[in-house]
Amino acid sequence: MRVSIVNCVSTACDMMAFSDRSLISHAGCNNWDYVIVKWLASPEVEDYLERLPAIVESLTKTEGIEVHVIEHTTDESVGYVPNLRAMMNRGFDYGFKLNEYAGLVNTDCYFGPDWLKNLKKYAKRNRVINSQHITPATAPKPARGIITEDLGLPLDGQFKGHRFINLYDQLFKDDVWIAPGHDHRQAATMPYLFHYDYWDFCGPWELTLKEGVPDMRFFRRVAAAGAEFALALGSIVYHLECGERKGKRPEGAEDLAEE
Repeated sequence: MRVSIVNCVSTACDMMAFSDRSLISHAGCNNWDYVIVKWLASPEVEDYLERLPAIVESLTKTEGIEVHVIEHTTDESVGYVPNLRAMMNRGFDYGFKLNEYAGLVNTDCYFGPDWLKNLKKYAKRNRVINSQHITPATAPKPARGIITEDLGLPLDGQFKGHRFINLYDQLFKDDVWIAPGHDHRQAATMPYLFHYDYWDFCGPWELTLKEGVPDMRFFRRVAAAGAEFALALGSIVYHLECGERKGKRPEGAEDLAEE
């Protein structure tokens, strides 16, 4: 099964390069499309994206992973963060033109061995399959799929790789956990994979907070449409949360309102 993996970037060149090494070399499979949405990309990011296909080849020593770089144009009618959400929508629209299944990653992640292979292993048309998610953030309520621990910035010399390996060994299980009662809150983590049907029925994300948090509203709609939410216990990923968003804005977005 070939899938699309969506990422978004503007300025986080070093962080993305660090993250991509694990994203690509730890995927455990090569039959996927890497869809990158750029917005007001810095020169360093532009240069990195030009070199990325060669980097993928050097990391995998084989063919199969295709890199697709597309561009988001600033929507002046909404704020900075809504433009970031628009990038994700653009990525999903493109990714689902390539494959029936797509999912989202961020530039501030570190990916454990076979993270994508084990997501795909438990993917089903009526299921949103998610990774176990290590993060410094604390969920508002305890959630099965979220493990709170700060492993530092996903950058060379700063990420606590040995501690990640310890946690990986503790958490890994070649199995799937199904959230009871379509309870998306217990298992809606990141990265994830879901079928195009749910994007067609329930997407896209709203751009603003006018009606609530857009990603959670989307997952609530998906659950209401009958999807089950599940964790692939052998797919384990660290996510700093907002690693690029909290940094310096890209040139050209300085005057946008936050929301």
